[in-house]
Amino acid sequence: MRNTTLILMLLMLAATGTAQAAGSGLPVKNTVTDGVREWMERESVFGGQVYLRTAGNPDHPPVVLIHGLGDEASTSWDASIEALKNDYFILTLDLPGFGRSSRLNALYSPANYARLIHRLTEKILNRPFHLVGHSMGGAITLQFTHSYPAKVKTLTLIDAAGILHRLAYTKYLAPLGIDKVLNQYNLFGERKIADLAGVLMSALEKRTPVNMDLLINLEPFRAKVLRGNPTMIAGLALVLNDFSRMPETIQQPTLIIWGESDKIAPVRTGLVLEALIPNARLELIPGGGHMAFIERPELFNNMLTLHLQQHRQPRKRQTAKTPQTGYRDQVTCRNSDGQVITGKIGSLLVDHCRNTLILDADIDNLVVIESSVTIRNTQIKSATAALTVHDSSLNITTGRIEGETAIVAHNSRLDIAGTQLTGRQAAVTAPTDSTVIFSLGRIDSPIYRDRVIHGMKVVAPGSYL
Repeated sequence: MRNTTLILMLLMLAATGTAQAAGSGLPVKNTVTDGVREWMERESVFGGQVYLRTAGNPDHPPVVLIHGLGDEASTSWDASIEALKNDYFILTLDLPGFGRSSRLNALYSPANYARLIHRLTEKILNRPFHLVGHSMGGAITLQFTHSYPAKVKTLTLIDAAGILHRLAYTKYLAPLGIDKVLNQYNLFGERKIADLAGVLMSALEKRTPVNMDLLINLEPFRAKVLRGNPTMIAGLALVLNDFSRMPETIQQPTLIIWGESDKIAPVRTGLVLEALIPNARLELIPGGGHMAFIERPELFNNMLTLHLQQHRQPRKRQTAKTPQTGYRDQVTCRNSDGQVITGKIGSLLVDHCRNTLILDADIDNLVVIESSVTIRNTQIKSATAALTVHDSSLNITTGRIEGETAIVAHNSRLDIAGTQLTGRQAAVTAPTDSTVIFSLGRIDSPIYRDRVIHGMKVVAPGSYL
């Protein structure tokens, strides 16, 4: 009980100063102006009213646009609607809890939003459509496409938030310290997705386990702790949602668009989604942030319209880049900062190096000692232990690690996303306690037979994965 109370108190602190009044925005009449219709409609999923808007010719192919967190809601799509409405029939809405829709103490989860979108599109469109989502809306559209695949012709994910395991986001906020994070209330505004609740849970999850999935379903918890604030409820429900089994089920042509400088939802998520969704392509917007589709509307709209126009044409899936350098038997990074390593390598040693990047590499054996390393789109394959880590921090995104033992970790922290681990004897062993955070990963070992894995594992002497 004491641990649960501590978490509730911290979440209440996070809610301070961000509460919103219940109710809805200004009344909206059923009007049609220059081909744009807007109206309010009762909905049964959350029990309130939802603001809806359509634009364009109803006989044209339909496109549904789903926004992210923020009270600007569907108005964030204004430039995109103008670009699309001559060739497509556009449907957008203010998600309940935001904009002009009702704001209630309801469970604003991706699954419930997907149910709502299904009911609305069945009534208004009654045919398959192109689906586009930004930030939290990207997560919702991923959930929707997984749940109702026959309804989606193409999928477009823009800076999708909350897809990786919540503990994988802590490097963006946790280094600031809990006190500083609690003061960053602006993270909940300015059209940004905040993982503040996830950061709080990350700091406490190891020592104070509590079933947050159960708590958020309780109306008193949402009322007393989250103050019935739709932004807090939706943000917490987002980071609690498990997307780990969804990407590989998506068969629709999928365009993933990301601002390359996004500080809210890391580009890493886009790389993972591209690797896992069978027919996906990632496009980066140079210099773009989390709202790159507003910051660079012309470039974004060109990417989107090209995707919508070509969705019937088969596309060759992108494959891993071939290392540009020749084979090197042994490579060593020692007492260095910011080194980039690529190519085909026999044995690689990273010793007391900071901010090392291993990119598009093919390695027989990797040893890391007291270093911080990012590994991206790399294969490590060995007849013995493929990766051995001592007193280090590793961030691994996409690729494969395979060996008699895939990873041997000594007093280290590994953050692994969208990566296949194959261990003929074990996927991970730890002679000294180590922590591994998995996001949308897969393990194949004697005790994890080709299993999707998503969450934190503490590996200790005598235990293994």
